[in-house]
Amino acid sequence: MKKTILILAAFFLLSNIKAQTNIDSLKLLLQKEKQDTGKVILLSGLTQAISFGNPDTAKLLAMQALTLSQRIGFKKGIATCLTDLGYPYYLEGDYPKATDLWLQALKLNEKINYKAGQARSLNAMGMINNIQGEYRPAIDYYSKAKKINEEIGNKNEIRINLENIGSCFFALKLYDSARHCAQEIYEVSGREAFLLMGNIFSAAGQNKLALEYYRLGIQSKYTTNKPFLPIAKVFENEGQLDSALLYAKRAFEVAKHANFLRGLTTSSSFLSTFYENRGNVDSAFFYLKIAKTTNDSVFSKEKINKLKSYGFDEKLRQIEMEAAQLKAEEERNHNLQYAAIAVALISFLILFFTLSRSIIVETRFIEFFGVLGLLALFEFLNLLIHPYLAHATNDSPVLMLLVLIGIGALLVPLHHRLEKWITKIMVEKNKKIRLEAA
Repeated sequence: MKKTILILAAFFLLSNIKAQTNIDSLKLLLQKEKQDTGKVILLSGLTQAISFGNPDTAKLLAMQALTLSQRIGFKKGIATCLTDLGYPYYLEGDYPKATDLWLQALKLNEKINYKAGQARSLNAMGMINNIQGEYRPAIDYYSKAKKINEEIGNKNEIRINLENIGSCFFALKLYDSARHCAQEIYEVSGREAFLLMGNIFSAAGQNKLALEYYRLGIQSKYTTNKPFLPIAKVFENEGQLDSALLYAKRAFEVAKHANFLRGLTTSSSFLSTFYENRGNVDSAFFYLKIAKTTNDSVFSKEKINKLKSYGFDEKLRQIEMEAAQLKAEEERNHNLQYAAIAVALISFLILFFTLSRSIIVETRFIEFFGVLGLLALFEFLNLLIHPYLAHATNDSPVLMLLVLIGIGALLVPLHHRLEKWITKIMVEKNKKIRLEAA
């Protein structure tokens, strides 16, 4: 068992070295970058890289990038920086502030039609619902983000969306659906969903397999959340209490160092229960106090009310957007139908005039189809003006009836005259052609 702990610790140290190398590379590139847009992009990457470990510095970098984006009018940069700025607040438990920033980013991304930004903002909104235990709405947000990422071919973000969806299914105890997400992650990225699979095996009581997946999760750079607390739970289930305590404290220290209040709450709650079950009252009370303080800070009444307000407003906005999209789709279908009818009428008239000037049709054909063509044409014109008429009369039946009577009074005599004129001309023309042919 000591060997396993040493291996896990080595993997953790290696991942920290890789992360620091990535941060140092971004800092070096930032010093050399001359273009303002390039600086914004590098600052954004640096913000994302240090958000978990150093949220205060991440805020400063995000604000710097945001100010620069606003100065040069870089709208994609503004939206990206707003999203970046939300993550440190999210980690610190200020969910209303994070939600406000992410909603601003989502609206701007929608306005400029920045698909990658929309997907990232939607994923962030899913995180807000997820942290509140609203897993179904969270799945909806994650699924919308996944759909956009599939459209633009962003496999790495699809993997993140699937991991989040899988975590929600796991929280809902829909383990088959969670396992299906893990399979999709492998198909998309060729990488195992280590943390998700570890949780699934842990829930099934297969602790050895769960521990193996958690170990691989620490090793992999694709695992965003280090599974120290789940490892502690597995060790506790196995009765290996020293190892359980070691990893629980590790989870607590990581959350404390990153000022990740949600992680601090869960790890301190675990430690409080752990010590209480073993009769260590002082330690249990110490961690219980931390859990209660952080939980009250994260989920205060004021914050919950703000979150509910933001959530309600955003649901209304989403409903309005869906209604607008349905209306636009309906108008598009109507326009396509109008275009098809117009093409059909033109084709019919061309065919009618072509056949009327040949010897293969008789007078009765010309008379019948001449009347039919004019009838279709006038009805099509009536169909076109009807929406404008409804708008002009505010859908008043009396006004519409009066206007339609007036239009009919003008169109009926015109229709009658055109019918006689076209029929007479085309019939006479056809007779002359047939006579010449005879």
